Amino acid sequence: MQKVFAGSRYSAELDFMYRVILEAGKLLLAGRLEGTEVSYKSDNSIVTQVDHQCAAYLDGEIEANFPGDSILNEETWHLNPEAAPWHQAERCWILDPLDSTSSYIRNGQHYGVILALAIQGRPEVGMTYKPELGEIYFAVKGEGAFRAFVASDPDLIEVIPVRVSGETKPNLITSHGRLSPGLNDILRQLGNPPSHRMNGSLKINEVARGAYTAFVSPAQNPMALWDMGATQLILEEAGGRLTDLQGRRLDFRAPNPILTEGIIASNGVTHAALLEKLKTR
Repeated sequence: MQKVFAGSRYSAELDFMYRVILEAGKLLLAGRLEGTEVSYKSDNSIVTQVDHQCAAYLDGEIEANFPGDSILNEETWHLNPEAAPWHQAERCWILDPLDSTSSYIRNGQHYGVILALAIQGRPEVGMTYKPELGEIYFAVKGEGAFRAFVASDPDLIEVIPVRVSGETKPNLITSHGRLSPGLNDILRQLGNPPSHRMNGSLKINEVARGAYTAFVSPAQNPMALWDMGATQLILEEAGGRLTDLQGRRLDFRAPNPILTEGIIASNGVTHAALLEKLKTR
């Protein structure tokens, strides 16, 4: 097991997350090599057989290792939104088994697995993994955020703390595949600052490590709690801040996990100014 997790009060959960997230990554890599059937959900988002395969694997491992814990899994929630009341649970695993399916099917690099554990509705442990790059981020509430890479062992290497930038001049990252009039409006209101586009919710980790000052997403591009559980924790432990476009914190016990009020994930120092400029929306 990973020595880097040994000092954490959630060492057992981190060890578990690391093991299953690597296995889920292997499923994703194998599925890409073999090819996978693509279909569409009721909300017109893309889904593949590998999404379902990873979802079933992760759900099964959580149920076997942490019986009694609840699960909010993107794929199983879409199949049965009226399932057990996960949002009332003491402990709830919040996960996206394949973040950025669009990148995955188009041979991109920026897809991955997002896995978090919320205690009493607050993310306490989070981990993300991009198998194409071997890149891991993890965080525990009050213990900091870290970036590392997976070696062939598969031990973690280059484990380093991540910290947001202290830059006050906006340098944004936005969604690659979700251009919309709403996003264009936001960028205009912010003065059309420099911006870079990237697939997937894991772009929030790029803000956490200081590569950008903020990620912004309009209400017209709904995200969900499974996108945010681990990434919000990693960002906040790196010194950043994440809210909706009204400045409100996310409610990880909301009965509907779909977020329809937009997102700002920033380095913290730019957050108030971004919100102020968007007040007229």
